[in-house]
This record gives sequence, structure tokens and C-alpha cells, in this order.
Amino acid sequence: MPMSRVARSGRLGVRGWFYSAIGVMVVLVVFFSVIGAVLLDRASQASDTLIDRVSPVATAVADMQGDLVDEETGVRGYLLTHDPAFLQPYAAGQTAQAADARQIGNLEPAGSPVLGDLASIEQSVTAWTNTYAAPFIHSIAAGTPVGDARLAASKTAFDRLRAKFAGITADLTAQHRADQANLAHIERVRDWTFIGMLATFLATVCAVVILVRTAVLRPLNRLRQEAEAVREGSFDAPLSSTGPRDIRALGIGMEAMRSRLATAIAATERQRAILHEQKEILDSQAAELRRSNEELEQFAYVASHDLQEPLRKVSSFCQLIEKRYGELLDDRGKQYIDYAVDGAKRMQTLINDLLAFSRVGRIDDRSEPVELQSLITGVLDGLEYTVRETKATVAVPQALPTVTGNPTLLGMLLQNLIGNALKFRAPEIDIAWQPAPDHVGLAQLAVTDNGIGIAPEFAEKVFVIFKRLHGREAYAGTGIGLALCKKIAEHHGGRIWIDTTWTSGTRVLFTLPLTTDDPGPEPTPDAAKEGVAV
Repeated sequence: MPMSRVARSGRLGVRGWFYSAIGVMVVLVVFFSVIGAVLLDRASQASDTLIDRVSPVATAVADMQGDLVDEETGVRGYLLTHDPAFLQPYAAGQTAQAADARQIGNLEPAGSPVLGDLASIEQSVTAWTNTYAAPFIHSIAAGTPVGDARLAASKTAFDRLRAKFAGITADLTAQHRADQANLAHIERVRDWTFIGMLATFLATVCAVVILVRTAVLRPLNRLRQEAEAVREGSFDAPLSSTGPRDIRALGIGMEAMRSRLATAIAATERQRAILHEQKEILDSQAAELRRSNEELEQFAYVASHDLQEPLRKVSSFCQLIEKRYGELLDDRGKQYIDYAVDGAKRMQTLINDLLAFSRVGRIDDRSEPVELQSLITGVLDGLEYTVRETKATVAVPQALPTVTGNPTLLGMLLQNLIGNALKFRAPEIDIAWQPAPDHVGLAQLAVTDNGIGIAPEFAEKVFVIFKRLHGREAYAGTGIGLALCKKIAEHHGGRIWIDTTWTSGTRVLFTLPLTTDDPGPEPTPDAAKEGVAV
């Protein structure tokens, strides 16, 4: 089938093709049925003409001729024997002749040549009867003899009558043969027409099957093979979209799916290559980070031992100089020695804080259930002198939840937060807790004071290491405390932030994981908190 015809066939769907094939079959059946009906009707008409008209007319003509022979024989016997019994065949022949003539007139259509011949015969029969038969019978009945000349004339007239019958019989015989030949011809045409109809029907069925196979099944088979090739991994092989409309639509849809799949696979491969490259970079960076951490650990060791030893010597010898040569030093000299001793002490504090910051999550990484109630009690015991000195009050709930974490690190977190509040001379410190509003399984704790507060623009900066909002002359410290708190909270899977909506001091919020999904004890109202005042 040419490609142009296949392309044009794409205007129909599979259902349209099957409907078209059924329609062609129906049209052929109707067409062949009409032709068959016409041929059968013609054969039936020819057969009816032959059986119901030609043959009965020929029989009636033959019977009519026999009746005339019976009449002539009866007249001749009566002439010879003068016996009236011979007139019976004559009378019967006349009656039968009239019946045969009426039958022929009823069978033959108007204008038929047979009717013309029949009219001529009837005239001749009437003339013979009136001229010879009837006068002969009257003559015999009257006792008058019939001459030989009259008998000879009667015989001659009857022979002419027989010749007319022979002629009409020959015509009827010829017509009968012609009708038989016509009927045989019609039957042959009918048979060959039915054979042709059957052959055409079968050829049409074969053509429809071939056409449907070419226009429908072949595109489906091709699409199936191409889809199997894609399933086997040939994602770059395009899918064809030929054939009927719905098959073409299916092919276009599958091609779009294949194209998107191929694009996604190509993108995945590119992403995989990028990820592999990034993995290699990360592996290299991880190796570099491990090496750097090892160096940092080595530095921490050196800092904790080798660096602090010279500082202790500086501080010790400065104090010895002041003790031994104090009488020789003026006030400025003593002030210089105090500066040196204070600088050495601050350097030691800074080194210890840096060591603590670097060791979070590395040196002691154990995790266990921690009762915050007892932990805060221990922290407050350690800060008892500072609490007494600042005359502060620390309000602690009577029931705190149990969290999961490192008790040492969590103690450092709480000690730094409470210590900061005490350092900035906050007279009232409040500790509270509640389940985290947006995270199941986390406890949200709050350390609130009514001290100097933190401006909202510094709410993020205070957690940066070495970031100070005040000079060392106003408030002591190294600027590592809140950075250490942030690192500890994040190490435990939580976070820490400043509540910028609190304006009566400072409120620090942080989250810690509960030991179980149980939210723990109900948050304690303020009236149920116990106050600690030293």
C-alpha cells in the first residue's frame, strides 16, 4: 500500500476502519442481493412463460387439431354408414374445439401472432363446417346423396386447414424452443452471476483483511516492537506515529513519554556524573577535614599544655616580682604588673573556652537520658556564690522533663545561659518549658531575665563566636559563651534563638529532644515554681 494512502488512512481510527469494513460488506451484500433477486425474477418469469403459457397453448392447438380430425372422421363415417352414432364425435369435437380456442385466447396476450393464426384457423374451420360438414349431414339426413366432387372439395379444404395447423404448431414449437433457450441462457447468467458475486465477495473480504492488516495491524505491530525496544533500554529510538487516528495518537503519546523518559534519564545520568564528581570532591574535602581536625586536636593538646605553661609562668613570676620588689615599684610599675597578670589570666580563660568549644561532640559524644530537674539543681549549686553576690532570684519549675543528650554539655549550656543572666546583673531569672509547638518529640525551654536585654538587630549576632556587644571594661567574658550554647543545642538536634518579642529583659529559647514521644510532665504554671534566692 503506498505511503500516501497509508497517510490518508490515518484520518480514520481503528473503530472507523472496522465500521468501514462492515459497511463495505453490507453494501456488497445488498448489491448482490438486488442483482440475485433481479436474475431470479427474470428466470422465474421465463419459466412461468414457458410452463404456464407456451406449453399449454401448444397443447391446446394440438388438442384443437385432434378435435377437428374427430369432427372430419365423424362426418365421413356418417356419410358412409348413415349411422347417427358417428355424429357424436363430431358434436364433441366442436365443443372441445371451442374450449381449446377460449383457452388459447385466455393464455395469449393481446396482439400475439398466435391469436392471429388462431383467428385464421377459426375462420377456416367455420367455413369448412358451414360449407361441407353441415350440408353433408343435412343431405344424408334428407336422404340426398353427396357427390364425389363435393367430397373431394371437402377433403381439399380440410387438408388446407391441416396445413394451417401445421404452421401454427411449427411456430409454437419454435417459440417453445426459443423460450427454453432463453430460460437456459438466463439460468447460465444467473449461475455465473452468483459465482461472480461469491468471487467478488471473497475478493472484497480478502482486500478488506489486507487493508486492515496494512493500515491497522501493521502500525500496531510496529509500535509494539518499538515499545519493546524502548523497554529493553533503547531509549533513543523514536516511536513511529502512523496508521489510524487513535493508533497515531497512541504513538504520539508514547513518543512523548519516551522523549520525557529519555530526557529524564539523560538528566539523571548528568546528575549522577555531577554527584560522582561532587562525591569525589567531598571525599577529598572530608579527608582534608579529617587531617585538619587531627591538626586541630594536636593544636588543642599543645594549647592545653604547652601554651598554658608559659602563661602560668608569666603570671607567677609577675606576682613574685610584685611580692619581692613591691617596695621598690611605684604605682605605675605595680599597675603594669597587674596588667600583665590580668592579661595572662584572660589568655588562659580564652584558651580554656576555645578548648571547650572545639571539643563539643568530639571528645565526649555519649547520649543518655538526662533529668533536667537534677541537672539545673547541680548548675545552681555551682553558681551559688554568684547568685548570692548578685542577690538574684532563680525560679525553677517543680517538674521538668527528661531529655536525651550529653549531661556534661547540657550542664555547660544551662550554666552559660544562667551565668550570662547573672553576669548582666538580672535580679530575676525564670526557667520554663513546654512541648515544642512545631516539632513533636522536642521540649522547648526558656531562660528569661529582666536584665538589660538584647536589641532585635543583634539577636543573631550574639551567637557568633567572639562577638561582643559590650567592652571588657563593662562586662567580663571572651564572647564564646552563646556560640558554645548554639553549638551544643544544634549538636543535640535542636536550636537556640532570642525571643525578640520579649521586651522586659532577655528571653533565650532552645529545644532539646525528649527521651520518648511522651511530652513529659505538664508545663508548670508560674505559681507552682520554686524560687531560689541566695
